[in-house]
Amino acid sequence: MTALSADRPSSNPQDDLFGHAPFAESLANSICRYPGNDGLVLALYGPWGSGKSTVLSYVRHFLEQRSEVEQPVIVTFNPWWFSGQENLARAFLGQLQAVLPTKSEKFKKLGDLLGDFAEGVGGLIDLGGMTGGAAGMIGKFIGMVTKRKPKDVPALKSEISKILREAEKRILVVIDDIDRLTPEEARQLFTVIKALADFPNVVYLLAFDREVAAQAIEQQSGMPGERYLEKIIQVPFELPPVDRVALRAALFKRLDEVLGDTSDGLFDQSYWTNAFHDGIDPLIQVPRDIVRFTNTLSVTYPAVRGEVNPVDFIALEALRVFLPGLYDVIRTNQDKFSGHSRDSRYDSDQKARAAFHEQWAQALPEQLRSSTGALLERIFPKIGKMGYGADWLAQWRRSLRACHPDVFLTYFRMTVPPGAVRRSEMLALLSLAEAPATLGDALVQAASEKRPDGLSKARALLERLMDHVEEDIPDTHIPVFINVLLDMGDSLVLDSDERGSFDFGNELRVTRVVYHLLKRVDRAQRHELLKTAIDQGRALGVQRYLIAALSDEVKKYAENGEEALVDTTTLNDLKACWLNGLRSKLSQSELLAHSQLARLLAAWCLWGDPAEARSWCEAATSSNDALLTFLPKFCSQTRSQTMGDWAVSLQPRLNPAWLERYLDTEVCAQRLIDLRKSGTVPDMAREAVDQFLKEFEMLKAGINPDGVGAFDD
Repeated sequence: MTALSADRPSSNPQDDLFGHAPFAESLANSICRYPGNDGLVLALYGPWGSGKSTVLSYVRHFLEQRSEVEQPVIVTFNPWWFSGQENLARAFLGQLQAVLPTKSEKFKKLGDLLGDFAEGVGGLIDLGGMTGGAAGMIGKFIGMVTKRKPKDVPALKSEISKILREAEKRILVVIDDIDRLTPEEARQLFTVIKALADFPNVVYLLAFDREVAAQAIEQQSGMPGERYLEKIIQVPFELPPVDRVALRAALFKRLDEVLGDTSDGLFDQSYWTNAFHDGIDPLIQVPRDIVRFTNTLSVTYPAVRGEVNPVDFIALEALRVFLPGLYDVIRTNQDKFSGHSRDSRYDSDQKARAAFHEQWAQALPEQLRSSTGALLERIFPKIGKMGYGADWLAQWRRSLRACHPDVFLTYFRMTVPPGAVRRSEMLALLSLAEAPATLGDALVQAASEKRPDGLSKARALLERLMDHVEEDIPDTHIPVFINVLLDMGDSLVLDSDERGSFDFGNELRVTRVVYHLLKRVDRAQRHELLKTAIDQGRALGVQRYLIAALSDEVKKYAENGEEALVDTTTLNDLKACWLNGLRSKLSQSELLAHSQLARLLAAWCLWGDPAEARSWCEAATSSNDALLTFLPKFCSQTRSQTMGDWAVSLQPRLNPAWLERYLDTEVCAQRLIDLRKSGTVPDMAREAVDQFLKEFEMLKAGINPDGVGAFDD
């Protein structure tokens, strides 16, 4: 683990990632080679997070490598530890009083003298409430000195100076984090440093952001901050800016440690390169930015690993860390960012949407507007000028992109939404092609699992499976998936998965997968592959839907002079194969109970012998129980709007004319009247029976039940 694994300075120059060590070594040499014994105040200037604390740590390391004679006595003081106390000056002097006597016999006498001096310049404020380390010693010391009589401060300073001069031992006082203090605390600290700057053999090394400190002094005292600092600081050093190459290298190294192996097929090197240079790179300015950013990723990424696109996640987390306001705008406006582009000719909200995006762009720091805008256009293509239609959605979902509406929330909830299909589940499903029976069982099991919204998991699996048809199913596995879907497909067709007139059922979802897999099969092999799958499979409903779709395509393409997926010869052979299966694969009771019975019978009449279909229906409905099972399969729901009212309701429909090619509807009506009189119509068939008889009476009265407004109240 590198020194960047936590928000603390590096202490070993061997871990140096940013070229700080050579500068720190040079600074350490300058301190040791400083001639004379006059007091000296050095300052290390650098912005927050740029590595000042690391440089100070390296300076100490290099000083400690020198011989004992050359080494200065190092006293470290971090005023931020004492922030909030009333007298920061007293805490600083107390630190000197606590540390120096322990470093050398020559400094033993300094303990009482520094205590008296602290009393004289620091006031009588009790710091006994401070806790821990040197603060505890300081508290005891202050409690003692406050009982003494006032001392002559100039005399004390002279006596302290004499001891320091005679000791001939250089003292280095290192003070860090000055720019974290309040303006009053910063002024107080600089005041005491100014008062003590002329102690012999004492070198001060101060680290702070010059601009922040100058503003604090000016705010507190009204004096020009820069000029004030110039009177105190004798030798200023500017922390050399971190080389961008080194900064990027450190970020990439840390990302490798945090994110680990990205060989799961989701990481696109080209996409990462573009996203990084578009907008992530400008957000990383100092080493501490890397620490904050990667530490955040180390916590958030493991929870969604494999369920998000790593590039999109890194980019959005960068916005969360460095531009939290923009992150919140994205999080709370999914419809403005996710999804595909709209045709400008039909986009009535185009101006409002443009104004929305202009608003958040103007709220960004000016230097980040262009780069951040480019980054967001890459993450969310919808907001860019280039058009990205609905045909991109499958690719985006396959790559788990944040721009896909189904994936968007995962990035902000830090977990996969309840009921959603995880990528790991999809990969596991694809791997089951090696065991076809297990693959079929997995799909059937998914049909029995309900999501919080009431939809089945099978519906979600089928939609996600389409995302992988083009690239992730090997050629050798194509027959397996087609065979399984045309065998088990009817088990996946559920009424609960159809929502309204504009939704479509799982028959279509299964068929789409099969159709697009067939497109990858050589034309000469399609016939045999399809015939085998239909001959061996039991999913008569899905098979019918597929053959009907292929029939429509053959007709359409013939009119346009184009080549359909299968030719007429193949199509006729498939119909014959399907008809044979209809006669033999299901028992009479199984076929009667089939949810798609009405469509199966219609196809039987269209592709085969209508008389044969009628004969089967008459035999199958010979018992009253069978008739009551048969009838509801033809009952449909249509939308009805009451005259003068905008309310829309569902109206059951069952026109006896629809059944005339299957049954004698006169005989059927009389049987149903008798059953209703006897009270033996079960609940599951009551609506169908009532509607059949209602529309039967309408037909007898010369009213067409299919006429417009026939059921308006």
